[in-house]
Amino acid sequence: MINLNGIKKAALFTHIRPDGDALGSMCGLGLALKKKGIEIDCYCDSEVPALLSFLPNVKNVLNGVLNNNYDMFISIDCADEFRLGKYKDAFLKHQNSINLDHHMTNTNYAKQNIIKNLSSSCELIFEAVKSLNIEFDNEIALNLYVGMVTDTGHFTQANTTSGAHIACAELIKYNIDIEYISQRLFKEISKDKLMLIQDCISNMRFFSSDKISLIGIKKEMLKQYNLDINETEGIINYAININGVMIGICLTESAKNAYKVSLRSKKGVNVAEVASIFGGGGHLQAAGFMINGCFEDVIERIVKACEKVIDPL
Repeated sequence: MINLNGIKKAALFTHIRPDGDALGSMCGLGLALKKKGIEIDCYCDSEVPALLSFLPNVKNVLNGVLNNNYDMFISIDCADEFRLGKYKDAFLKHQNSINLDHHMTNTNYAKQNIIKNLSSSCELIFEAVKSLNIEFDNEIALNLYVGMVTDTGHFTQANTTSGAHIACAELIKYNIDIEYISQRLFKEISKDKLMLIQDCISNMRFFSSDKISLIGIKKEMLKQYNLDINETEGIINYAININGVMIGICLTESAKNAYKVSLRSKKGVNVAEVASIFGGGGHLQAAGFMINGCFEDVIERIVKACEKVIDPL
């Protein structure tokens, strides 16, 4: 899958505002390649979320100036070059670049693109590690398990594959505390985040005969509860889990007139199509993008695009 002939030093990259799959796949592959005797540096143009600070090797993720003295650049879980952030230009210029991803909206921006329609990039890295005849260990297994379990929503979403179950069945043979991971990632919540969720639910808006629900999170709301944008993960579930809602939208202000948009949908509704209109991408039922504009205008544009994919139902 990956040709490592002559490779002594490689840089790994993942997308801005990384999630469990992004960090798990990058850190897991980094640890695996070190077993091959390759010197590895991991880069991400965002801070590591506190929620994922327990991942092995994540403390070594860099977000400073890039050293270009690498034989190979590898991007992981990054559906387009812009999600590389400040490392985009250097990545595109490198003569030996590989793009490993599971998003079918991937723009194939590397010299070699390995895109597979799997549950997660961690499932892809699981296959890659096996193909390279690298032995798994507790740290590699934990990274890959966390990526698969988070990107599938604890194996409840449509992107869950039999391959993901098979891979995780093998990974949990290693020293993985499943109860701890489940508690930390899916159950525990801070008081401040709970108060933010209360505000989000109180101000939730509905459109298209209640088939579309929208949660708006402005910067002052995050500031009020001393939270950062990474801590909004999962809030969109309160929008999509409502009976009768077909598309849930979470619109989070990242800067003045700039918003991070997450989309979720029920079976049969393709929100990746909506995201692509705005230069984003993702999966059929989970996608996202960035958008600029005035708050109400942005909402109107997104809702209109969502209505178009609901109409055929």
